[in-house]
Parts: sequence; structure tokens; C-alpha cells
Amino acid sequence: MSAPWIFVPQLPPSAPSTCRVDADEAKHAAGSRRLRTGDRMHLFDGRGVIADASMGVLNRDGSIDAEIDALRAQPLLAPMLEIASAVPKGDRLGTLLESLGPLGAARWTPLNCTHSVVKWSISHEPRTRRVLISACKQSHQSWLPQIAASCAPEVAARDAISRGLQVFIGHPGGELISAVGRISSPTSFLIGPEGGFTEAELQAVEALGARRVSLGSAILRIELAVSCVLANARLA
Repeated sequence: MSAPWIFVPQLPPSAPSTCRVDADEAKHAAGSRRLRTGDRMHLFDGRGVIADASMGVLNRDGSIDAEIDALRAQPLLAPMLEIASAVPKGDRLGTLLESLGPLGAARWTPLNCTHSVVKWSISHEPRTRRVLISACKQSHQSWLPQIAASCAPEVAARDAISRGLQVFIGHPGGELISAVGRISSPTSFLIGPEGGFTEAELQAVEALGARRVSLGSAILRIELAVSCVLANARLA
């Protein structure tokens, strides 16, 4: 069995050293994974740093003092990819989030679109962060996707372009995404609700320089569309 990955927001700057793993993460290690003192684990901070460590003694407050013997950096997958999408209903949001880390999305922006069924709320953030951390643990990815403030499609496109990203907007009638070719520069993909972007939203984003692409003839669920564009960009 491979050593588990444990999330620690702040790792020491050097090794060897000792690092406190809080009670929630320690519960995952000692409970779910049944680790014992001396067993191996990997700590990650969500910003590309990984610590090779061994489990220390369980403290009275439920935390663990892990013994770190080496630190290493995992580069962010290139090219940098970002997703700005409408918010799916219910558990489908979790499905969307679970694809972001494993498929190397650096950032996710929840979109508030005219046809959105679910509007993003601050109350979504704690669960969103938990799902993103869990997906990074499972996939052994040390970069935790950032969650940007929710906004309209035009605002998301303008922000991405101002930071030097090219922008694609998923909508029927564009060229097939499979025909775009290999994505080699930082890119943001805008994915709308199942009802689609309005013509006004499309025109506003395309006026900024975004390029319309199609995911095929089928109308996909939001979370499936997100997985498709990320997988296509990574595997093309």
C-alpha cells in the first residue's frame, strides 16, 4: 500500500524537521489509513511542496508531530489551465471539483450566468475546499486549485486575458475542441450552464478576444464538459 498524502497548509522551510499535523488530518492518517508511529506519509501544502515524513506520536489533542526527512517540489503542470464554469446542482458540484486537481486545473472561477440554476454562495466554500483537498490526496497532486470569486462570464474572461491567458468559451457552433490542437500556453476555458450562454454573454466575451469552441453535438452536463476540456488539453 502506498504512503498516504496528508494536507498541511504550512510546511517547514527545511529538513530534517518536525511538523504538526492537525487533528482532522491526523484522524485520516491514524483512523482511515491505520498508520502507526514510524509509518511513512507524504505531506503537501497545496502549493507544490511535498515533505517525505514518518508518523510521530499521536498527541492528546488528536494532532500528530510528523518527522520530516526530505522536502521536494512538484512543478505545476504545464501549460497552466484554468476553468470558469457555471455551478452544477447538488452532488454534481462535487463531481466537477473532483476533476480539477487530478486533471491539473490551477484555478476555478464559479460563473453566475443568465441561465444559471445555482448561484454561487460563500456557504459553498468550506465543502468545496474539502473536496479539492481530498481529490489532490487521491491523485497525488500537490497543487491545490485556487477558488476565485464568482463573477459574470465577461468579468472572468477580462481577468484571464489581463493575466496573459488565452480564453476559449464552450458553445455550439464553434470549431470542435479536438481540432484546436495542442494547448501550449496558459489557457482559461469558460463553460456555461446546461441552458447555455446567452447571445449577449457570448458577444461580450468574444469581443474581448475569446475563441468559441464546441464539445460536439451533445449538450453535456457542466461537470462532464469541464472534464472533457481538461482531458483534451492534457492529452492532445
